[in-house]
Amino acid sequence: MSPKIHLLSRAVIIHDDHLLLAYDPRKEPKHYYELDVAFYYLPGGHIEFNESAEAAVLREIYEETGLDAYIERFLGILEHSWSFPGDEVCCHTHEINLIFKVNFKEANGLTTIFQKEDHVAFQWIPLKEIHDIDFRPESLKIFFFSGLLTTNPTLIYPQTRRNCLRNLRT
Repeated sequence: MSPKIHLLSRAVIIHDDHLLLAYDPRKEPKHYYELDVAFYYLPGGHIEFNESAEAAVLREIYEETGLDAYIERFLGILEHSWSFPGDEVCCHTHEINLIFKVNFKEANGLTTIFQKEDHVAFQWIPLKEIHDIDFRPESLKIFFFSGLLTTNPTLIYPQTRRNCLRNLRT
C-alpha cells in the first residue's frame, strides 16, 4: 500500500476547564494499523471531497456525538507523520490537521457525551491533567501549555522538523 496524506478537521472543545477528548473504546483493533493501547485524540475526522474544513468538523462532531456545535475560531494547523515499529508504510502515516475552537450549542449539563459510533467514545479531561495522559499527537500538548489557544493561528510542524512553531499571519 502506498503512503497517503490524510486531511482532517479537529475540534478543541473546552467546558468548565475540561477538554473533550476522543478515544477508541473497542477491546480489539479492527485495522492492522491500530495499536492495542488506549490513547486520546481531538474529536473530528476526515474532510470529504468538496467539503470545507469548517463543515467537516461540524459534521464529524454531530455524527460522533449527536450534538449540534458551532465554530468559535480557527486555531491552527498540525502536520504530523509517524510510523509503527516494523511497518513504516501504513495507511495512516501522515496527517494534516486543521484545528478549530468549537462549542456545543447547548452546553448546559454536558457531563457525559454518549457514544454514537463503535470506534469513538469521549471523555472530559481536566486541562491541568493533559500533560499526564497519552494524548496524540504529542505535539498537540504544545497548544495547551504555551498559550496558543489565545494567540494567532499557529502551524505546528511534524516531529521530523522538531515541532517548530510559527504564527500564521491573518
